[in-house]
Amino acid sequence: MFALFLLAMGCGIFFAYRNAEGLVETNYYERGNNWFQAKKEERRIGLEVVKPDSLALGDNRVRLVLRGHGRPLRQADVRLFIGNVSSSAHDLTLPMRETGPGVYEANAVVPSKGKWLLRMDLAAGKLKTSRSWFFDVR
Repeated sequence: MFALFLLAMGCGIFFAYRNAEGLVETNYYERGNNWFQAKKEERRIGLEVVKPDSLALGDNRVRLVLRGHGRPLRQADVRLFIGNVSSSAHDLTLPMRETGPGVYEANAVVPSKGKWLLRMDLAAGKLKTSRSWFFDVR
């Protein structure tokens, strides 16, 4: 029985080592510092993001409204990432167009049901930040 236990432990350690995902971040200080700087800049400009209410199966017009201190955030570089959390087969990154003052839109296709991640990457002046949301598509 003890030999079986040792064999199971040895196999577990072997497979864990071969499939390690790298839990230690190599540049954690720089990334953490960038995150704090982005949050500081968000507070300074009073960033407000209005996200879509939902995602549906098929074609979606994804619309985000961006404001700074209640005024539209204009001429920003906004990118949209959409992907299923259980598979990277349909991951897609799209540029968003400004269709009105502070209103950014992109067309995205959701080909299957499941949990989907929507992430906005925003660059405007000194601000470089992102926001993420999860949607259940049924």
